[in-house]
Amino acid sequence: MPVVELSYDLLLNLLYGPKSARDDSQDAKRRQEISDALPFLGLDIESDDKSDQVRIEYSPNRPDYSVEYGVALGLQGLLGIKTSLVKLDIKQSDRYSISVDSSISPIRPFITSIVAKNGIVDDRLIEQLMAIQEDLHLGLGRRRKKISIGIHDLSKISFPLVYAATTRDHRFVPLHSQEELSISEILTDTKIGVEYASILGQSQLAPIILDANQDTVSFPPIINGTVTTVTTATKDLFVDITGMSKKGVEDALSIISVILQTAGFTLESVEISGAENSTPKFEQRMMSVGVQTINETLGLNLDTKTILSCLQKSRLDATVDATISSKETDIVVCSIPAYRFDIFGPLDLVEEVALGYGIGNLEPVLHPSQTLGQINPISLQLRSLDKVMTGLGYLEALNSSLTSRRVLYDMVNRDDAKLVSV
Repeated sequence: MPVVELSYDLLLNLLYGPKSARDDSQDAKRRQEISDALPFLGLDIESDDKSDQVRIEYSPNRPDYSVEYGVALGLQGLLGIKTSLVKLDIKQSDRYSISVDSSISPIRPFITSIVAKNGIVDDRLIEQLMAIQEDLHLGLGRRRKKISIGIHDLSKISFPLVYAATTRDHRFVPLHSQEELSISEILTDTKIGVEYASILGQSQLAPIILDANQDTVSFPPIINGTVTTVTTATKDLFVDITGMSKKGVEDALSIISVILQTAGFTLESVEISGAENSTPKFEQRMMSVGVQTINETLGLNLDTKTILSCLQKSRLDATVDATISSKETDIVVCSIPAYRFDIFGPLDLVEEVALGYGIGNLEPVLHPSQTLGQINPISLQLRSLDKVMTGLGYLEALNSSLTSRRVLYDMVNRDDAKLVSV
């Protein structure tokens, strides 16, 4: 499980306002409330040395919790400071666009993007952006195979952009370098290139993002161009995300967007067109669950009003569907924001109710059955059979996972020579 360091000072600023505008005599009490609340967001405290830093372990299915801005959104709900849905406020703009050339489709077919303006880019923010970038690369991105993220200084880019395939002879100055290199040289002579070169496989073409001046903005999923390096002098950001599926890149963009908005940036859209690409919509999903299902699963007897309040504290919107509800039970309909792609079905909503209700408020009760667990008789027979077959010289092979050759091999250019298939 990933472990990150959070700053109590930054969390206090995000939850209660800057120190100059709040009653800081309450900060010690608030700090303790934050410390007490973190485990009930599903975060394990690795260490808390009572200084400004606290180390927490979080689940990879909540990459927004890898930085203070995401954790603050969860704490706002749990502590009752702000509840209900976190809505992205994106200004529709025709100033920024990316045209996708069909040559890129066989290599890395999808791209999405957002512009973030008028924020404060300091060393702490740069650290935060790098942290969530790498977290998404490792988790959702499967070490950049499925998705990769580039963050750039907007002022150094001339629009419109083109996302296309180029030869390995294409040359530009990569990030953290002073000299111009070809793509082939980057893949063989630089540490980052060697680490991720296998993603491109044997293809002699490579993905590239060029601006209107033909400057190289990025060579995804390997490295950005040095011309768009983000520094503390940067005012506005441009984010590009490329990958193997449209949903994957848009899921990652939704996380980045909500973090940047929480950090104080205003968001503007980027028009994307060509080769089955389109501008992201960040649409909310609707999902329903019965009050009876919630209570039976949690062992509680919550009324509908309390359940709605619990879901709102988990930063979801919830209403009662009067057209489906019956005398026996109400049906709760939830609006789920785009960045909560970890919610798959009704039982995930039950978990959100439990978090909003407060895990600490659940009282453990012994199960009424006193039956002791024991090994299934069929399992005992299979164990005996295993031993007999092994004694006869057979080799046992267990492979209980059936998955997709297209997703795990074809789409990411992995060598399938040793693939065991059914």
